[in-house]
Amino acid sequence: MLDILGIATLTAVLLLGAILTLYNSRQAAAMQEMETVLSDWYLMQVAERRDQRRKQVLVDNPLSWVHQQTGISVTGVERSLKEPLVVECLTEQADRRLVISPLSPRQLRNAIRPLEVRKNKNGVANLVDPLLGRRFEVLDRSIVSSEWFDLEAGQVGKALGIEWGEPRRLWFYWVKK
Repeated sequence: MLDILGIATLTAVLLLGAILTLYNSRQAAAMQEMETVLSDWYLMQVAERRDQRRKQVLVDNPLSWVHQQTGISVTGVERSLKEPLVVECLTEQADRRLVISPLSPRQLRNAIRPLEVRKNKNGVANLVDPLLGRRFEVLDRSIVSSEWFDLEAGQVGKALGIEWGEPRRLWFYWVKK
C-alpha cells in the first residue's frame, strides 16, 4: 500500500511538472509575441515623430551648429566638393581649417588620393590645395550624441551647399595648414 501511495505521489508530481512546463512554454511564446508587437508599435511612434520633426527647421544657423558639435568657431565655407562629399570651412584660427565629411578617415584618404595625384591637361593636380594635409585631428559625431543628429546634419549639409542626405555619422577634421 505504501508503494502504491509513493508511486501515485511521484506520478502526480511528474504530471504537474509536465503541465507547468507546457503552460510556461505557451506563456513564453505569448510574451515573445507581445514583445514583437510592442517593439513594432514603438518603432511606428519613433518613425512618426521623426517624420513630424523632419518637416521642421531644426538648424537656423549651420555655422553655429558646427560650433556646437565641435567647439570650433567657424567663420565661413571655403569650398565644397561633390566627390568626395566634403565641406571645407574657415575658422577663427588662420593656421587651421575644419573639413566636414560623412566619410571616415580611411575612406576620405582613399577618395582624395586620386584627386591629389591625378593631373589635368595643364599638368596641375585637381586638388591644388591638399584637403587634409599631413597633420589633423578627427572628431566624430553621430546619432548617439543627439537623437535628431541625422536630420540636423542633412539640413546643415544643404545650407553649406552639399547634398549628403541624412548621414548617421559625420567626421570633423581639424586640419593644420
